[in-house]
Amino acid sequence: MTKELVKTSTATPSATHDAIAQKLEQAFAIYGFATPNVATLKEHSGTTLKTLYKYFPSKEAMVIGALHYRHKRYIAFLEQDSPINHKITSVHDANTLLLHIFTRLALWLETYAPRGCMSLQALACYPNNEKIQNAVQSHKLEVKQWLTENFNDLTMATAASQKDFVETIFILHEGMASAWPSSQHAALKAAHQAISILVEQLTQK
Repeated sequence: MTKELVKTSTATPSATHDAIAQKLEQAFAIYGFATPNVATLKEHSGTTLKTLYKYFPSKEAMVIGALHYRHKRYIAFLEQDSPINHKITSVHDANTLLLHIFTRLALWLETYAPRGCMSLQALACYPNNEKIQNAVQSHKLEVKQWLTENFNDLTMATAASQKDFVETIFILHEGMASAWPSSQHAALKAAHQAISILVEQLTQK
């Protein structure tokens, strides 16, 4: 008999949900999205089929649950050890935070995503699944919103400049994640060079 991942007598529903989602994330990172069936995912999650289906009633729900959990973990990873703990108002602070973000991104890719962005892998596996597409799009928008909030107080010439600045950072972020499997640290070097140009443009405002 399979042991429960978390004892239901002591774990809250939220804790059990997150514990299973964590194991599902690990399973999809190892096996990809096409290969593992529900039986494999149950074994990897360390719970019973009944409990697995209670929290994630389909493989689609398991994919989305894993992506949600990974996204939260990724944002927390970016914020970890941030050199800036106040509002970004100067170009110097902006440069410092940008270098931190992309260095953390490289560490994340190297450690947890050597094959690239898991969300894009999910989209490639389920190109016509609207719910998975919506989940991935939501996560991408949340990353952009996170960037906007971090750089919201940086003085720009116009509101359009603020929007363009965040959009440029976001595209650099997505491009580096996509290029990582083939380019690895060359992708980080290219991102740093682009950041230098972007910051230099800020000083000319």
